[in-house]
Amino acid sequence: MSHKPRVLILIGSLWPGNDSAGPNLSIRAQCEALSSEFDFSLVARDRPFSGGQSLAPAGEWQDLGYARATYLPIERSGAQGLKQLLRETPHELLVLNGFFDREFTLPALFLRRMGLVPWRPVLLSPRGEFTAGALSLKRLPKLLFRKLAPLLGLHREVTFHVTSEAELADVRAAQPDKDVTYVPNFRPLFALPPHEHRADGAPLRLAFLGRISPVKGLDTAITAIALAGVPARLDIYGPIGDEAHWAACRAAIANLPPDVSAVHHGEITNDAAPAMLAAHDALLLPSLSENFGHAIFESFAAGTPVIIGDQTPWKGLENDQAGIELPPRDADAFASALRKFAGQSQQERLVWRAGARSRAELFCSTSRAARDMGILFSRLIGEQPA
Repeated sequence: MSHKPRVLILIGSLWPGNDSAGPNLSIRAQCEALSSEFDFSLVARDRPFSGGQSLAPAGEWQDLGYARATYLPIERSGAQGLKQLLRETPHELLVLNGFFDREFTLPALFLRRMGLVPWRPVLLSPRGEFTAGALSLKRLPKLLFRKLAPLLGLHREVTFHVTSEAELADVRAAQPDKDVTYVPNFRPLFALPPHEHRADGAPLRLAFLGRISPVKGLDTAITAIALAGVPARLDIYGPIGDEAHWAACRAAIANLPPDVSAVHHGEITNDAAPAMLAAHDALLLPSLSENFGHAIFESFAAGTPVIIGDQTPWKGLENDQAGIELPPRDADAFASALRKFAGQSQQERLVWRAGARSRAELFCSTSRAARDMGILFSRLIGEQPA
């Protein structure tokens, strides 16, 4: 093969943009690290998940330096023009994001199975969709598809990629006959933003960063700040992914005690997230599950400790004074953690900020993600790694 192997990546989140900022940043870092070995083409939806107008020129390829990217309009049946793109875009490997994704993953697999697009090896990243918490949402449709997919042969010659040991166990349990490979996420370490010291007795400053949907646990976060009995402000950043969930959260916000507030700021750009996190005392994210937790990593990197659900890869946080993990539905436990953070001295806050930053530094310094992903790409394409 005279040219560099060509990798075509379908990712539903807006690129470049603010939706699903974690996967965006991880895939960007992956492409930057491996662009000397592979040619990357990225395909994304042309608008946010919340809908609205197109925010990117559809059908035009843009040179990002480390990859080229294009955007497709979305219809009820999936990404418009996907069949033509898969037929006309040369690639030796197809990378899909999301097992249940109806816009790119499912249409691409059906087209491939019916012989309407070239048959290429596929690497599929479920992105945490096989955790117990994620599977409990829309349970019956997901169960039906999991039973139909093998009968339809949709996952023949599909390799599953997971980003944590816990996700590895989840996917192997759900797909015992499939090739599953563990390669951690790519996440570069950004410079530590400056912090604003909170005066003793001032309201606790909390940030929620993620899509507003049941799996992220905003409802539990709001209940916890109401129960904590300490002055607090919760700043909510992220798109509304579930209108019914957001309506319930709004109702809970309306009934908060007088010295407690919660404000939705909408989405935040990737570049603005570090400084925003650094301006808060803790990230409050009671997710039902996270296969990686990009917002959690960003909070660590910003030197901001976390108060999170315990179904994530990030363990032993309290021992490292980097955060606290709790059962995601236990609002009382989260309220107790908030009282602990509110009662910290200025010196204790500095110690916990250092502990959070150390977690991010350790992750980055020990990561072999670039090497391992390069080997995986080469294996699937059929080349021997150097």
